[in-house]
Amino acid sequence: MTGVIFSTAYPEIFILLCLAFAWFLMRLLYRHASAFENLGRWQLWTLKGLRFAVLFLMTVLLLSPVVKLKKKTKNKPVVLVLQDNSSSMLNHPDSLKIRSTLDSLKRRVASNLSGLADLKWYLFADSVQEGTAPDYKGNLSDYSDAIQSVAAQHAYEKPVAMLIVGDGIYNAGQNPVNTVRTLGYPVYSVIEGDTTVHSDIRISQVRANTTAFPGKAFPVEVEIAGNGLKSGQTRISITHDGKVVEQRIVPIAGSSVFRRESFRLKSEKPGLQHYQIQLSPVSGEQNTANNTRVLTVDVLNSQRKILILAGAPHPDIGALTEALESDPQFKVVVAPFGHFGDYSPEKFNLLIFYQVPESKDVGISDLKKFIDSRTSRWYFLGTQSSISAFNKLNGGMKIVSENKQLADVQMKVNPGFGLFHPDIRLNDWLGAQTPLVIPEGKVETEPFMETLFYQSGSGEEKPALIMGEQSGVKKAVFDGEGIWRWRISARSVDGDKALFNDWIVNTARYLALKRNEDQFNVHFNRMVQANEAVHFSATLFNAIYEPVHNSAVTLDLTNASGKLFHYVFTEDNDGYELNAGHLPPGSYHFSATAKVGADSLKESGDFEVMAARTEMLETRANQQIMTAVAQYSGGKVYFANQLDQLFPDLKKLLQSRSEQTEEVVMMDAIRYEFVLFLLIALLAVEWFLRRYWGSY
Repeated sequence: MTGVIFSTAYPEIFILLCLAFAWFLMRLLYRHASAFENLGRWQLWTLKGLRFAVLFLMTVLLLSPVVKLKKKTKNKPVVLVLQDNSSSMLNHPDSLKIRSTLDSLKRRVASNLSGLADLKWYLFADSVQEGTAPDYKGNLSDYSDAIQSVAAQHAYEKPVAMLIVGDGIYNAGQNPVNTVRTLGYPVYSVIEGDTTVHSDIRISQVRANTTAFPGKAFPVEVEIAGNGLKSGQTRISITHDGKVVEQRIVPIAGSSVFRRESFRLKSEKPGLQHYQIQLSPVSGEQNTANNTRVLTVDVLNSQRKILILAGAPHPDIGALTEALESDPQFKVVVAPFGHFGDYSPEKFNLLIFYQVPESKDVGISDLKKFIDSRTSRWYFLGTQSSISAFNKLNGGMKIVSENKQLADVQMKVNPGFGLFHPDIRLNDWLGAQTPLVIPEGKVETEPFMETLFYQSGSGEEKPALIMGEQSGVKKAVFDGEGIWRWRISARSVDGDKALFNDWIVNTARYLALKRNEDQFNVHFNRMVQANEAVHFSATLFNAIYEPVHNSAVTLDLTNASGKLFHYVFTEDNDGYELNAGHLPPGSYHFSATAKVGADSLKESGDFEVMAARTEMLETRANQQIMTAVAQYSGGKVYFANQLDQLFPDLKKLLQSRSEQTEEVVMMDAIRYEFVLFLLIALLAVEWFLRRYWGSY
């Protein structure tokens, strides 16, 4: 339905003036009665009326009137359609039949609902993308992320329903049931996939440190799960370089099994080492792809050494040492208190200055060789620290204090911190801990430092733990004394030392993984999942360690078969970046080259792209998840052969939720062609009648 409204910016009195002016001109034009004496009264008034209408319309147009068109349209309700595009969708003995069923389902949804709804189609697996042509090659299934991202993208359109076609097997992200509770509209689940219970035993998870050291044993824990089994046994074996290094029999006592098997492995060779963990198949097993997992461990040449320098014993030092040594890559040395002469900073990856320089005994002169070195350092400040001496060290923080008072404060995590990802539970844990003692005063930090902890409870957010890099030297400052109480809490109260260790180990990792003293440094991950893009970053410096810009930085990449790939880095604010995209699983070697003046600098390294076989771990459709997603959102669940029940239910919902919207379009009346045509038509009719009635 359409409505037309004329309006103008002038007061209504101007319309009356237009009427009067048009009447005056009309009378003026028809003032000679002799020219119209042969016309009847009604004929004369007809001509006068036509001329009056033309004059009135022309004068009104001088007021620049606006035409408002109100148009009501009936909108189709929006329905979001999400289809699982992961490889588990075709994990069925008759995968061709499954694909045919899915194609037929897609056509039937479109033919039955497109006339009633605006269908928005999406495919999801490793990522979410618009489309209706699935290839079922995805390595992951993240139902929660797909639901959230698509719902957020169309929130302004107020969808009336969501239709999810999938097998319910999610192996990434959160439980989707928690996500659909907040949608505000129903989700209709269509279950597709193999729901038959087959005999299957699998390696569900492998836990191990990603790093180890030559000749030192490291723990490996393997989780074994199975269902639909017959009593018997299977064999688990671990192979390295073609040799079996561990093997044992795993008994199967019933139709289902869940066990954890622990091993201690050892490698004498440094570098990336691959261990194949395999379960022997059981009777009637169809999916043996999940019987094998590959564990990749980076065996480092040596441990990273940390030296703690302190002027006197303190329980914080014991807490630091225990936390750091919870990570096998660190070896901690505590120098004799106040006697540091026998230690060389170049032999360590990280220096920890615990409350030194002190306010009395240990000063700058005792620490000069450590402060002047290019070794990463971490300053801890407390009651014994000489703040004035510390402020002269260019540590990235200064504390300006007039009264030299101490304060008790608690800590909170900075959500914007970006150097690494602390445990998501850490902020709540910190809020429950005993306050630390800190030197009171105004805190000033350098721009290159990032804040991990703020002091909480004070009027302003003062940094408490900061870190960053300046001229190739990494630095951190922790303003607080008494972390030994946090360790006791983590042991006795929380029963979880990981939260105490987390921030200490992560900070030490950031600091101890120091950039090489070379002018050219390439940073990369030694182990990358196949569903992740391979990224490189590089920094380039001249002879006096100043950043070099606008240089041609290239990288040659070679896979295990010798095939060569050539890339060029792009420059950004912090150096040079390269996204090599997704690479096939396997071992790779790279050689990067950069130019600084006449010098050609090179860096090389190795990394592994590990096959992501997550979709093969579970092949039976998860009917429970698909049912719960529908029920908790107010929708319904169907199997693929129950579409005759789905369509009537959806049609009923769509017909009840159709909406009308009113659209208002504004335009200057003079722009409408019909106004010109009306004027011409009125003048033409007047002219014709005058000619016809013989008034000329």
